[in-house]
Amino acid sequence: MADGWTYSQWVVGNSRMRAVDPHWPAPGAAIKHSVGVWPAVIDDETVVEESIPGERLVLLAKFGALGAARVTLELRDSDDGGCEIEMHEVPAQGPANLVPDKLAELAVRIRNRECTWRLAALAERLGPQELD
Repeated sequence: MADGWTYSQWVVGNSRMRAVDPHWPAPGAAIKHSVGVWPAVIDDETVVEESIPGERLVLLAKFGALGAARVTLELRDSDDGGCEIEMHEVPAQGPANLVPDKLAELAVRIRNRECTWRLAALAERLGPQELD
């Protein structure tokens, strides 16, 4: 999560990375990305709202005229010595904000599960020494 350039590898729907703020993942830092499949591609950005290294990352993920979502990623140690990832996504701005949070979370549950699976696979592939 600390390497903004990897987002297109684990965030479902993110088709490419265009730029990463050198201060990522500090609060206020942004990544520029594209969402969708050509020719329906939206160029936008995701901004860090809160960052507690190794514990919590809160992002405002923008997606064009549809608005934005607040994505919260929480990390905690697991009993087996690994790390558990919990991901929540709720509407935050624009027309998407008209959808109740519980309904929105239900709608993105499968997508977010795939995101966390991809993130875990990426972390396991890199290994702890390359994640520091």
